Amino acid sequence: MDWQELDRELEQGNIAPVYLFYGTEGYLLERAIKKLRVKLVPEEAAAFDYQELDGKKITTGAIVLVAVTLPALAERRLVVVKDPAPEMLQAGAGELYDYLQNPSPLTCLVLAVNGSIDKRLKIIRAIQQAGRVVEFTPLKAAELEKWLQQEAGEEGYILPPAAARGLALAAGGDLRQARNELYKVMTYIGQPGAITPGDVEALVPAAAVEATVFQLVDALGNRNASLAVSSLRRLLERGEAPLAILAMLARQLRLIYQYHLAADKAELAATLGLKPFVMQKIATQARNFSPAAAARALEELFKADTGIKTGQGSAGALLEKAIWTILKGEH
Repeated sequence: MDWQELDRELEQGNIAPVYLFYGTEGYLLERAIKKLRVKLVPEEAAAFDYQELDGKKITTGAIVLVAVTLPALAERRLVVVKDPAPEMLQAGAGELYDYLQNPSPLTCLVLAVNGSIDKRLKIIRAIQQAGRVVEFTPLKAAELEKWLQQEAGEEGYILPPAAARGLALAAGGDLRQARNELYKVMTYIGQPGAITPGDVEALVPAAAVEATVFQLVDALGNRNASLAVSSLRRLLERGEAPLAILAMLARQLRLIYQYHLAADKAELAATLGLKPFVMQKIATQARNFSPAAAARALEELFKADTGIKTGQGSAGALLEKAIWTILKGEH
């Protein structure tokens, strides 16, 4: 089960007696715990019926003891075990495995694992039979943009696709950061309404820079000289340092080159620490550059870098020259 399926079940009021949450998207995982807390434990009952336990410092026997404790004020207790020790999920986990055969209907027990799990383990299968195993993975580009639009919509704001894309780009695909930037824009606007791409660019400068850099790389790949040059000039007019622009371009082209060379794209993403959102953008742009073309483009950027640092001409002129040279090459 993924987080979206979990959301639908919670909206319908279907809450299992036990959950295993796992994955690398910490924000969505934490959000799911908060949703369970809102559903199960009124604020006035939280001190009695909501409990967080450190999974590295507690035994399975102690977890079971807490799980079988009757609720004091709420209809059901919520017990969250964060980062359970590896041995807790192995070798049957003793008392916890026994508890899973007949979990208390008056408690919702959540085991929250930051990372992957081995689904072959006996206790994982027991959790699947007694409740739900939910994976939280980073969102892809379209998913992140749609999620931002939904978040804005819940607050009464309209977030067009272009504005959502700008926020996602600025955050580098990081959901928590994208969400924080969205709330920054909504707070500034002050009252529900439409959020324009201009609002995003004005309040989240990184959005304008990232969007223009991507536009510039796309223009290079599509041999759109006028768009490539205008994108470069727009970055310079905004006050971006020429060497910073060059570094961003070089990074993007280097990633495209590495993407072509990598036999295992997932391994490349893991090695470089790239989120699915970023990998998807790179895959799209890689269609416009052959490995040889990406390598030649990097060589031209290196020449421009040397020229700027040794005073061979104005930075803007040297960057434009590099762009024209890249556009002449075969793609």
